[in-house]
Amino acid sequence: MTNQQLHEQLTAQLKGFYHPAIEADDFLTLLSKRKMGKFSAIFAENSGFKANSNRFLPYMEELVEDQQALPKTDEDGFDVAIATFLGKLQQMHTVLGQFSEQLKEKKQSKPSNIGE
Repeated sequence: MTNQQLHEQLTAQLKGFYHPAIEADDFLTLLSKRKMGKFSAIFAENSGFKANSNRFLPYMEELVEDQQALPKTDEDGFDVAIATFLGKLQQMHTVLGQFSEQLKEKKQSKPSNIGE
């Protein structure tokens, strides 16, 4: 796989997370307004993310910044940088996927309560 192909594949992955992250953040905002779902961060401090937020978009922004920095990383540091990035990407995939699945289930079971 060429660097260009890798870059395109990672960009596609990030784009695929964007809309689910927005939906998740909208739902988290709704929960917050209802004084529910009190937590301080999506990911733990030792997750590898520098961001510390109770919403997904700051983590997405960090992933985009990391992905954009990969081509500028020297050869010696590339293996570490890509491993770190892929670790964070996997965490986002797992947590956002689980959250999106739960959100989907809630919408199916109580459609009238979601947007209120």
